[in-house]
Amino acid sequence: MIDLGVSVDGGGVGGTSTRLSSGMASQSRWGFRGSEDLGGGLAAFFVIEGGFYADTGGSTQNNTLFGRTSALGLRGDFGSISLGLQDVPLFTTLNTVVDPLRNGIARSNNVMAPAGFRANNSILYQSRDLGGFSGDLMYVAGEVAGDAAAGSAVGGSFGYSERRLAVRVAFHRKNNDSATVKNRDPARNFLLGANYDFGPAKVFFGYEVDKGPNSAVLNNPAAFGGTAVASTDSTDMLLGVSVPMGAGTLVATHVRKDDKTAFNQDAQQSALAYLYALSKRSDLYTSYAVIRNHNGAGYTAGNGTEPGTGNRQFTAGLRHRF
Repeated sequence: MIDLGVSVDGGGVGGTSTRLSSGMASQSRWGFRGSEDLGGGLAAFFVIEGGFYADTGGSTQNNTLFGRTSALGLRGDFGSISLGLQDVPLFTTLNTVVDPLRNGIARSNNVMAPAGFRANNSILYQSRDLGGFSGDLMYVAGEVAGDAAAGSAVGGSFGYSERRLAVRVAFHRKNNDSATVKNRDPARNFLLGANYDFGPAKVFFGYEVDKGPNSAVLNNPAAFGGTAVASTDSTDMLLGVSVPMGAGTLVATHVRKDDKTAFNQDAQQSALAYLYALSKRSDLYTSYAVIRNHNGAGYTAGNGTEPGTGNRQFTAGLRHRF
């Protein structure tokens, strides 16, 4: 997939920023996937996928070659089990069930950012679909010598999906200890998500509980002068709707963070987006998002690749799948 357009950010300490940006609606990416039939209903499979900046040719995810996914596994009647770098189940739930824009333009995870998006050194089990029900479970190795718990994480999700309705619960718990720092509180996230397709419109809902250090990270804490504090106790809610309009789709979302710490740094993001399909593989899009920060909160309006530099962002671009 390649995605390029123009973004205009405002409201940050650096002033208005206008840029040619890559991967706003969907991160520009390339990769390979394959499988081998091993017989008896068993198959081996692999996925390697890397993000890139289409405007410069550089690699995303800290300049890694396959920083989005790098996994190898087995699939059969039992479901699948895979090892490597993979999305955590809570982030998958946020993308596929809760956010109608799948954390692209006007992304939700700038306000309801969980403790983890992707995890190195992970083992992921995914069940097969059983009458609409499915679940998954992930373990992430911390790989700290002498302390197996330090830096480790565990997460999972369970839900039901049919033609019009999808409901899912997910959790993620990350140990904040390291080789030198011990006995820190873990980061915990719990997410309930649902969507329902009425036909003329599809509605989306998400409610997340965040507890502990690193449970609600700030994507760009310096955007407003560096006075913001990442919450260690908060709840988030997302409401969204998508309305098909011929070849186009109008999407509106509202995300609210309720910071329950003494800082009381709440935030609300409201966004409107329009996507127009030129074909099954190419579409045009535009969006506008604005965040209202309270009591020095530092949440930024961003997109699928960039965290944003202020509390407002306008985008317009072209996306092509190949």
